[in-house]
Amino acid sequence: MKNNLIAAILMMVISISCNPAKRSTKNIPPDSLNISAINQTVADGKSFETAIPIQEKTETPGVHAEYQWIRDHYSGYKVVQQSLATHRKKPFDIITIEFADASRKEIYFDISKFFGHI
Repeated sequence: MKNNLIAAILMMVISISCNPAKRSTKNIPPDSLNISAINQTVADGKSFETAIPIQEKTETPGVHAEYQWIRDHYSGYKVVQQSLATHRKKPFDIITIEFADASRKEIYFDISKFFGHI
């Protein structure tokens, strides 16, 4: 019985350590994280931390890229608000869209590559 328990615990530890989806970055200092690598894998636009990175170099193409991203990922919406925010000394656009059922969604974009470049 004792050997079975040890084997089960060992298998659980191996399973968790081999599955990157179950790893947590909560206890890793922010300075040691490669934020751009994280954003590339989990950039869903739900927060500052997972903002969609816009790679354009100037504002007009940058804003067009934001709206194109929304068109590519959602349908049946209207834009109800766009606001500029700063988080950790970086600029972000937060675009709020509304759907036919009156539900709303905020989408965060990292605009640091183009903000202020005309």
